[in-house]
Amino acid sequence: MKILGKSDIFFKSPVSSRGWVTQPVWTRKPRPYSHWLLVTGNFFIYILLIAVSLFCISGCGDGPLIKRGKQLAASGDTDAAIETFQEAINHDGSRAEAFYQIGLIYLEMVDKNPSGTAYREKAKSALSWALDMAPRMAPRRPEIRLTLGTLYWLENEKDLAIYHFDQLLEKSPKRDVILKLAGLTGDAYHVQRLRTEGSDDYEQTFTEKGNIMTFAAKFTDDYSPALSPDGKWLAFASTRLQNAELYLMNLTTLELQQLTHTDELDEYMPAFSPDGQSIAFVTERTRGGMMLPPIQASGSDPSRAAIYLMDVNGRNQRALIDVGGADRAPVFSPDGKKIAFESKAPTAESTNGANNAQVDDTLEIYVIDIDGSNRTQLTHNNVDDGHPTWSPNGKQIAFTSMVENIYQIFVVNAAGGTPKQLTFSDASHYHPTFTPDGKRIIYISSGDNHYTIWTMNADGTNKTRLTSHIGAHFEPSISRDGKKLVFSSDRSDHMRIYLMDLTQPVEKEALKARLTGDLP
Repeated sequence: MKILGKSDIFFKSPVSSRGWVTQPVWTRKPRPYSHWLLVTGNFFIYILLIAVSLFCISGCGDGPLIKRGKQLAASGDTDAAIETFQEAINHDGSRAEAFYQIGLIYLEMVDKNPSGTAYREKAKSALSWALDMAPRMAPRRPEIRLTLGTLYWLENEKDLAIYHFDQLLEKSPKRDVILKLAGLTGDAYHVQRLRTEGSDDYEQTFTEKGNIMTFAAKFTDDYSPALSPDGKWLAFASTRLQNAELYLMNLTTLELQQLTHTDELDEYMPAFSPDGQSIAFVTERTRGGMMLPPIQASGSDPSRAAIYLMDVNGRNQRALIDVGGADRAPVFSPDGKKIAFESKAPTAESTNGANNAQVDDTLEIYVIDIDGSNRTQLTHNNVDDGHPTWSPNGKQIAFTSMVENIYQIFVVNAAGGTPKQLTFSDASHYHPTFTPDGKRIIYISSGDNHYTIWTMNADGTNKTRLTSHIGAHFEPSISRDGKKLVFSSDRSDHMRIYLMDLTQPVEKEALKARLTGDLP
């Protein structure tokens, strides 16, 4: 299908009703309807056109052809969808919406085929047509302009992108438009780095064996952040002692407490219980201070790891799961009675001791009671399934799974069943976590060759980027009140913990300054 340039126009062929043909016209802008109406003096048609415009403002694009095209697109039959939208273009009231839907189809093709230059150009052409044809006051117009500007921005055509963004900001854009622009061009909310490494360059501490360790905190990595349910405490892992230990920091006083003291082991991936009194965490033999991003396909999956529990002050440490497999990513159920986790469990055929047990080649999602009983396998795939997270009502578990060598986000009933895929792009997605109201999922995407934080509706729609800052971003953790989000990032060279204040979105004036480079 050919997406036409500005010097072409769609019309129905008088010879054949099976296809669309193009006819060259003048490259200058066609004269407005009002010009032709004044020439003909047909006042009735003028009133009729006003009525059509008002109809478009209130809901243009909901005709049967548009609905049919959307259904076909949703089912994956993009060729038939494009043909249906082409047919809708013949009807004046549907042209803008039809072009917009064609543009969205080509954008999806770009998402799945990043090297497809032709798709990008077709998307730009269709979106430009949609913007030109949309009435000035049409509700869709800002959405079309935002989509087109975003495409230019990602194509590094910044001047054209900023032109469209400026046009949006000159009006009174909705809050979600500003949020999308802010997340595309930087951070969507106010972000600050937490001083988890302390105020001094060099510090001393004692290991489990009583040895004095002197280290330079600013040259080590802090990662695996977890917010307490009340948002007052931060648990995290740090390699400042040449191995990974767990720490607890008071977010008000910044007081720091070391929770684990095992210089031959690495502890990481802490998770608070719903009442904030316990912490689940992962332990494995130390890698000598080497920190690997805890995502699939990063080489971070160990051959052996165990899940432990401890009180929030670090006492009463005991094994929850230690059966010779590789168990990680623990997360408490909302009622605190169960823990979901990922596992490369020992195979049934293994007859060796725990230290030499053979494990499955793939990760699966399991659920276990907090007393270590009733271990249940939730997924049964021949690919990796990892990083489970419970929905706030405890009825679903979201997780990451591989589809054709790409990691996507799925959701499955907590009692078991067939998983439902939520993401479909060419980028990999990791670390899903539900917002406290259960309406959205925060996750990590590797799109555009960067690991950035995104959010989407719980059904996989309405994706919005929250970070575009330089550096990689991992392990988002949100407070129970939904006001704070912490994550790890190497945006300051070493891996550090950052706090995003979800009550302080970037405002319009600050966004304008960001686009023009006029920053304080």
